[in-house]
Amino acid sequence: MTKSADDLEHEVEASRSKLDRTLDSLQSRLNFSGATANLMNPEWRARTLHGNTDRFVGAARTNPLPVLLILGGLGFLVYDAVSRAAEARRLAMRPAAPPRPNTDRHLDENRQDRLHDKLDAALEESFPGSDPVSVRITK
Repeated sequence: MTKSADDLEHEVEASRSKLDRTLDSLQSRLNFSGATANLMNPEWRARTLHGNTDRFVGAARTNPLPVLLILGGLGFLVYDAVSRAAEARRLAMRPAAPPRPNTDRHLDENRQDRLHDKLDAALEESFPGSDPVSVRITK
C-alpha cells in the first residue's frame, strides 16, 4: 500500500507539470493577445456560446417567471421606442400650429385699467371691513 519514494516523486513532478501548464494557459488567456486569439478561435467561441446558451436555457426552465418578466420588460421598451419614433415622425409631418395667445389677456375684465379695482376687491374680500387707508398702503 505504501508507495516508494520514486513513485511519490514521479507523482509530484507530474502534478507540478500539470500545474505549470494550467498556469501558462491562464496567463495566455489574461493578456491581450491571448484574449484576441480566443475570440478569433471558432472552436472556443462555439464552446463558450454553447455553454452559455445551455446555462441560460436551464435557468429559464427552472425559473420561467423571471425570464417572462424580463422579456415582457424588453418588449415594452421596444414598443415604447417604436411608438415614440412614430409619434416623432407624425409630428414632423404636421405643420406647426401658430402660437396660442394668452387666453386670459383678451378678456374684458383683465384690462390694465381695471387692475386696481380687482386688487381692491380682492383685498376687501380677504380682509372685510378693513381700513381703506391701510389697504392702499399694502398695495
